[in-house]
Amino acid sequence: MVGHAIVCLLVFEHAYFLMQQGSGDWKETFRISVNKYKGSDIQTTISTAVKAAFQQHGSKGEDLYETILRVIEENKMGCQMGFMC
Repeated sequence: MVGHAIVCLLVFEHAYFLMQQGSGDWKETFRISVNKYKGSDIQTTISTAVKAAFQQHGSKGEDLYETILRVIEENKMGCQMGFMC
């Protein structure tokens, strides 16, 4: 479930990034972001990272949250495309 939430955040972040770059229609921009996600290996990367975080930290809040935030930061789709993050 956490992995799905992270993916949603990344897709929305990417769509927002594209809108800031001048993409017009938000529906088309969102579709582009979803397709970019589907064409990447981000899902596998995030799933692996989230499983590792829970194995390492269990449900210890602060450490787990910091790790999950790092996973989000490291996997921004704009960064995957070579844009400055």
